[in-house]
Amino acid sequence: MDDQKRLDMKQFAEIMQEKHVKMAFSDSLYTKMLLPPGVVSPFGLLNNEDKDIQVYFDREIISEERMGFHPNTNEKTIFLKTDDLLKFLEAIGYTANIIDLQ
Repeated sequence: MDDQKRLDMKQFAEIMQEKHVKMAFSDSLYTKMLLPPGVVSPFGLLNNEDKDIQVYFDREIISEERMGFHPNTNEKTIFLKTDDLLKFLEAIGYTANIIDLQ
């Protein structure tokens, strides 16, 4: 989602049809993506050997031509065409779920 929005966890849980959703703990992030908090991005999915992470994008940001992400470090930012990001995710075995966040 755009960095100008705040995630409503209750709404997100409803969209996912789950009773409760919470952010991952730092040790879980490291175990699954080999990343510390603050640098999590789609590129960290390369480290997720179990392929058990689901990827969600707000429909509003998917309409943007480009998206920017940290390349597994918050010292740099990489900008990709949105279509190229979606192709990257598919190439590494992930589906981009598009949802409407208020």
